[in-house]
Amino acid sequence: MKHRAYFVLMGMALLSGCAQYQWQKNGATQADLNRDTYDCQKEAAQAYPAKLVREQTRAAYVTPSTTNCTTSESSHGNRGHNHANSTTSCTTTPGKYVPPHFTTVDINANNRAAMAKQCMHARGWDLVKVDK
Repeated sequence: MKHRAYFVLMGMALLSGCAQYQWQKNGATQADLNRDTYDCQKEAAQAYPAKLVREQTRAAYVTPSTTNCTTSESSHGNRGHNHANSTTSCTTTPGKYVPPHFTTVDINANNRAAMAKQCMHARGWDLVKVDK
């Protein structure tokens, strides 16, 4: 029963997106659509089972180091003469390591979806854009 729910959800995901589309077939009922969607998703999942792989989406890098300097001045007098001294102090903070970023993807998802769509067309269904 778990598998049936998976296939129904996959069929619904196939129909979702920005534009609204529906499978239509002259004379077909909702039960016909449910059956064919399930069967096509099942065939596609058998041909292209989920194959999860880890892909790197961002390389590791090191942020730039930063240097902050401050200057302090002091003056003192000696027999009517003023002398000024300045001291500069700098602190450098090294860059930070940012590790690579990975994500897990199903590399068979596109093939599975294409096969399920082809199967539905082979069973006489048309994917039609509908006004909502």
